[in-house]
Amino acid sequence: MIRSRFITVLLFAIFISVYSLTPPAHAKEEGKLYVIGMGPAGPDLTAPKGLAVLENADIFLCPPYIQKNFPQYINPAKVAFDPWEGIHDEEAMKLRKTDYAKWLQRVEKRKKKVFNFVMDAINKKKTVVMLDSGDPCVYGPSLYWLLKGFDYKYLEVIPGISAFNAASAALKKPMIGEGINFVMLTAPHSMFGRSFEKGDDLLKDLSGYNVTMVFYMAISSMDRLVEKFSKYYPPELPMAIVYYAGYSEKEKVLKSTLGKILDDLKKTDEKWMGLLIIGNAVK
Repeated sequence: MIRSRFITVLLFAIFISVYSLTPPAHAKEEGKLYVIGMGPAGPDLTAPKGLAVLENADIFLCPPYIQKNFPQYINPAKVAFDPWEGIHDEEAMKLRKTDYAKWLQRVEKRKKKVFNFVMDAINKKKTVVMLDSGDPCVYGPSLYWLLKGFDYKYLEVIPGISAFNAASAALKKPMIGEGINFVMLTAPHSMFGRSFEKGDDLLKDLSGYNVTMVFYMAISSMDRLVEKFSKYYPPELPMAIVYYAGYSEKEKVLKSTLGKILDDLKKTDEKWMGLLIIGNAVK
């Protein structure tokens, strides 16, 4: 009897000791901001780690189209606002082309709103998630525009499948391999400037190598791109556009060449949702 009581008391003491050292599951030491790459389409191409974070998020910052693609993971009642409202809609894109300085003022104003809101939530030990399409580190706007300079102590980035990954899969081709020197990810405005007045020296140098060139946001300026490339490349240069990369019902591949691409583009009405890939990899 004495031994039985001793064992009971000992087990109880061990339980109390362990429980006192283990914080409750719901307790949070501090708040945090996650930037999550949601992939190019929906949950099928989103990292499981990212989806797990969504389930425990207190607050969402995301545009309506992402919320629509993830209804089972995003509680509408937890969506605070669209961080891109006023700076990435159709009207804002027109302003960006006509008055870039004024557009930047909008971005700065939005950046301050996001920063103040997120830090207030973090100070209240909330978990905030900002959702980017694709991979936030590959032409994802959150890190570059709204979170530039944000304290890394409170930030974690969860990568996603980029449009480049999805487009490569759609082409069923390796983007680098025998004879290909490297893969270059860029955009027309990054390489040539918004007025297409620079980049010729770089493009001329690249023409001496076997390179896979990937252009984001390129379809709307294909005429300018063809003009640039025609100076240094033959008409037979392989080109491909993958429309809606990663969208199983919308995905479409257009294979062409430098000399034919403008005529082939007339066969489709889509002017934005496509990734341009140039080089021997897309033959």
